[in-house]
Amino acid sequence: MRPGARLICIPLLLLAAGLTPACSLDKGSKKVIKECVLPADQTGTLSGHWRTTAIPIALQAGAFSAQEIGIITSAADTWNSFYSESLGMAAIDYGGNAASPRTSSAARPARLCEQGIVNGTTFTGSVVIYKSGAWPYSTMQDVIALTPFCSVPASPIPIIFNAMVELNYQNFFIAGKRIPDLKSILVHEFGHLMGLNHSCEKTTKTGFPNCTNASIDPNYLSASLFPVFSFDSSGYGESRQALNDNDQGRANCLYTSPASTN
Repeated sequence: MRPGARLICIPLLLLAAGLTPACSLDKGSKKVIKECVLPADQTGTLSGHWRTTAIPIALQAGAFSAQEIGIITSAADTWNSFYSESLGMAAIDYGGNAASPRTSSAARPARLCEQGIVNGTTFTGSVVIYKSGAWPYSTMQDVIALTPFCSVPASPIPIIFNAMVELNYQNFFIAGKRIPDLKSILVHEFGHLMGLNHSCEKTTKTGFPNCTNASIDPNYLSASLFPVFSFDSSGYGESRQALNDNDQGRANCLYTSPASTN
């Protein structure tokens, strides 16, 4: 691991007791927020940012169906469309076209932070999206997806130099298990990839609102970056495919002054 580097994992959970998501789904913003908007109770929700974009991603070779590939690239384009309009910036580069994106045969790294995929302002590798049929985290079996990333300290927020995305196909997405809405999950995970943390947390944590607070801003509960996803009685997951005002305002803070000044 690089000196001073940190490996960060932000789990996306199924709905836990005591947390109530927004009743209606996909409360995305109909207008695009173009300014950095960081509420006073969310000052800890910016995890880091990349020195340059668009972030190259690659799909695990041979792992995903054509339908899944289309969903993955559509989720990436949710962020691309937003950042293009808000900051005139490309966010995520999946290579090729939406039906035939970049792939990678690289094995899941055992030590992600030993090397980076960016040198200065040039990417030298890709963030790989892994479809995990054997979920490697024994203590996090209820985690739908994970985006571990590596960062080094910087002011005002850390600089990310490597990451991967892991989808839990052992305990979700398959016959006999609960079926999350894949696009919603990926929009959420790509938010983490850009550098956003959750809109709130289940417990009291400095810089984060508590999701269980009765007076919490409802925009935090309807955000794509809300930390848990619920399921209906048939086992199908809720849809949160759109970015709401809170997602957008905070996301702008990652790549505009002062957050991008280091």
